[in-house]
Amino acid sequence: MEISGLTPALRRTVRRLLGREGVIGLHVLDYDANHPGLTLLDLSIRFAGREWTVTVRDQTTDLDLIDMLLTNDSAYRLPSSVEPRVIFDVGANIGIAALYFTAVYPNAEVHCFEPLPQNVDLLRRNVDRNSDLIAVHPVGLSDAPGTFTYHLSANSHTFGGGTFHRIGADTSESLELPVISVAQALRDAGVDHVDVFKIDTEGAEWPILKAVPPEVRRRAQAYVGELHGLHDWDLCNLLAETHDLDLDKRLNRNCHPFLAVRHDLAHAKPLAA
Repeated sequence: MEISGLTPALRRTVRRLLGREGVIGLHVLDYDANHPGLTLLDLSIRFAGREWTVTVRDQTTDLDLIDMLLTNDSAYRLPSSVEPRVIFDVGANIGIAALYFTAVYPNAEVHCFEPLPQNVDLLRRNVDRNSDLIAVHPVGLSDAPGTFTYHLSANSHTFGGGTFHRIGADTSESLELPVISVAQALRDAGVDHVDVFKIDTEGAEWPILKAVPPEVRRRAQAYVGELHGLHDWDLCNLLAETHDLDLDKRLNRNCHPFLAVRHDLAHAKPLAA
């Protein structure tokens, strides 16, 4: 594509993305009133034997999601013994993780839960053009229905890095976001079990996990996501009853990835190549 007419920052983005393995095309979209001040990019990506088209926001952490998720060494790569048919993507952001799961598990139904309006717009766009097996639920999950005050990130380039707490947030800007109980989410999705829970909810992971019905929690094949320094060990202790844990906790960082795989599956097979 011709990049001479773009801003220097956007030219750098284009070069970076077109240099990524798997990115086979890029189109700069016109101004979008739903995302003022941001440039939207349509990326054509070849991954897992298919071509995908995803929309991302330039100069935001959306670009990191592309790097992190649409690779064979994804942060959400699970052991090959895990064979999900139902996946809950809790904190779905703009849908990149959901597309990754759909690529790796083409027969699985994925339910995306995302309450932030700025994300839901792109989540729907990315889902609608790529998969019929992904359902979008524009709500968050918690231990009870209602609303939560969500403090936007002080960093204007992130749309998934706010918090339900006042850690690293711009407390002058907040939204009231809708949440439903996990039991209600199961009913809305029409399922009685979930094989994989992906949870990355900016510090609200514990209320969600403790609200998962015990039989559903124990039966789940795997949990994967990020913890944020709030009741992390309560969450780990609960999961450890039935699942093996893999953590990467740094001393000076609240956020860290985690993986929990059900005991009978944890050592059945090595991680898929």
